[in-house]
Amino acid sequence: MRFDLLVQGAPLATGAPERALKFARAAIGAGHRVGRMFFYDDGVSVANRFAADESGVRTQLAQLAAQAHFELAVCVTAAGRRGIRAGESLADGFVIVGLGQLIEAIEESDRLVSF
Repeated sequence: MRFDLLVQGAPLATGAPERALKFARAAIGAGHRVGRMFFYDDGVSVANRFAADESGVRTQLAQLAAQAHFELAVCVTAAGRRGIRAGESLADGFVIVGLGQLIEAIEESDRLVSF
């Protein structure tokens, strides 16, 4: 089964990225596949390389995505509103994309899980 994950909550305020990371690990461990993790609204703040990463979730997400071959997609509009730009403040392992990639993920996945 292919899961795509939508992360909308900020790391420190909601813990959404950490919960998404735990879910992704569990799904992969159970033999499923993660197609894409899409960051939207305040969830994009996890992709800001200048923001504090006290829990290490940013690094862990990038490592898991590289190992399991899935994309850490950051909404271009939400990122821009929060000062996150490719080549400047975007963390390694994350890519800036449009909402079209979220729609594509919804169409191609068996389940979309929101955090």
